[in-house]
Amino acid sequence: MFGSVLPDNAQKALAVLGESNHLKNAYLAGGSALALHFGHRYSIDFDFFSSELFDPMKLRDSLKAIGIFQAELVKGISLIGVFNGVKMSYFQYDYPLIAPTTVYCDVAIAHPYDISAMKLVAITDRGTKKDYIDLYELIKQGIDTETMIDCYEKKYGKWEENRFTIIKSLSYFDEAEETDMPHMIRSVAWEDIKQFLTSESLRLSKKYLSQPST
Repeated sequence: MFGSVLPDNAQKALAVLGESNHLKNAYLAGGSALALHFGHRYSIDFDFFSSELFDPMKLRDSLKAIGIFQAELVKGISLIGVFNGVKMSYFQYDYPLIAPTTVYCDVAIAHPYDISAMKLVAITDRGTKKDYIDLYELIKQGIDTETMIDCYEKKYGKWEENRFTIIKSLSYFDEAEETDMPHMIRSVAWEDIKQFLTSESLRLSKKYLSQPST
């Protein structure tokens, strides 16, 4: 794991969270998890997911007992706030893990296969530059778009009904253009990423959209 992708305060916060046992039923996903795997960019927030129901108010109070936690949203199946200066979220998430997690700082880290499927969801719902950069990095690390599609189907089971939206979202950058470029470790140009993913979208369109759904 590339722990240096997290700033010092985030590394310390993650260690406290791991030691506390409050995340025993959760796993870290999103950009920070992928950056820990690949070391391609810095990341400054935590997105935790759990298949088990939880009481967000009880978790809020537990986090306040082990550090400084400022809640921003405490509702239903979601808890969002800032823990020891680090933005974090915790969601109840029904979809299964499709690959084994890795433990880092006593915290379960989602496999890139799971993260790839979740990133495909992210770009269909106001994708950011970070999301597209992470997809690009996944491909460069050997997880091609066909593999991501397979992961998406295993995790969500909705590829056939969503394939048009997902493939077209690979080349739709209007909303991402309004977001900030992340602090990269391995330098990459945003225009190059757009060009690459646009080519992928075209290739996948010919492969998956030229024939009727089955």
